Amino acid sequence: IFIFGNGGSAAIASHFIIDVKKNTNLNIQNLPDISSLTCFANDYGFDNYIKEIISKSGSSGDLLILVSSSGKSKNMINALKEARKKNFSKIVTLTGFNKKNYLNLNGDLNFWVNSKVYNYVENIHQIILLSTDEEMVDEYYSLIEPSISRTFRIDYDKSKGGSSIKEGFYFNGPRLVK
Repeated sequence: IFIFGNGGSAAIASHFIIDVKKNTNLNIQNLPDISSLTCFANDYGFDNYIKEIISKSGSSGDLLILVSSSGKSKNMINALKEARKKNFSKIVTLTGFNKKNYLNLNGDLNFWVNSKVYNYVENIHQIILLSTDEEMVDEYYSLIEPSISRTFRIDYDKSKGGSSIKEGFYFNGPRLVK
């Protein structure tokens, strides 16, 4: 499993990595440490550093999770394209803002948050990932098995007391359920 994000999304990805490593036997790649990140960014450019990590370490059948509020960060787009070339089994995207962003349109399983507010988008992404971690402990493939590309709409409605996921998934306590 590979997971990447920029800024706050990288922090969310890091939290997910820690929980997966602690709670499962799944092989999940750590985000690069600062020396690796600056090496790859210096040698290949920031837009290509994730792509190069996937190129050098990824294999057919791997899973890629990309967390990006806008869904249009060049390094995430290049990572998605490289994962396709490497024949990854699934590409999961978590995005927000414009529904027609590149990642949302090109992933296999896509979670789009219907908001243009970074904090809402990032908080919902964290809820999804940490809920998914719990699912991975019980049945890893339950959320990544769909054979067709699917997009789920996440709405935040303060007046109704929280968030909901439309088109088949809803929050029920701390777990994401069908």
